[in-house]
Amino acid sequence: MPMDELHDPPHVRATTTTTTRPAPAADDARPIAPRPGRILVVEDRDDVRLGIEQVLELYGYQVADARDADTALRHLQLDPDSFALILLDLVLPGSLDGWALRDRQLSDPRMAAIPAVVMTATEPEPAARGRLRPDGWLDKPFRVATLLAEVRRFAIADADAAHVPA
Repeated sequence: MPMDELHDPPHVRATTTTTTRPAPAADDARPIAPRPGRILVVEDRDDVRLGIEQVLELYGYQVADARDADTALRHLQLDPDSFALILLDLVLPGSLDGWALRDRQLSDPRMAAIPAVVMTATEPEPAARGRLRPDGWLDKPFRVATLLAEVRRFAIADADAAHVPA
């Protein structure tokens, strides 16, 4: 996989655009200042999840990962204040999918303020998408630069940990 692109294999790709969806309309948007903290990467594909994790760590971010929503929920419930951002795939194995994880996150006052950027290769109906109340959106496949631009809107890297190539 090229280092500048992270995506699902072609046989599961529903869209091939490389765009970032605009943030919710001003009426719905909550002002979110970038903050320090870990980024929770929730993605079932090991190669995609580990690729995202490696890129984020290379740029100085602290990362926790989960291949399913149940594991992600445990991370969030254990220490919600330690997270600056959730990168969330919607199609996940197990008893909960990304939709259910987001519902639970938003319904829990300790976790509701953590912004979530949805990463998906599918295009949900507008009403369903509205239910997610995403703070950002990445269509798979996406470029590393696009991922980093979204992450920087919500999370602050640890400058001492960054190993960015010159």
